[in-house]
Amino acid sequence: MHMIDILIGLLVFGYAGFSLIRFTKKAKKGKCATCEVEPTCQTACDDVNWDKVIAEALKK
Repeated sequence: MHMIDILIGLLVFGYAGFSLIRFTKKAKKGKCATCEVEPTCQTACDDVNWDKVIAEALKK
């Protein structure tokens, strides 16, 4: 019984660690990498005029 508890604990913490690492890798890639519709998205990230966004941010 004690061995089963240890095995279940290792599985839970192992999956939590795996999920955390996967999340941080996606987060480093940017906003669109974490989006659920990223493979089919055509407007959210492609149509952003980054020069305009940066210029507006610098004005403030």
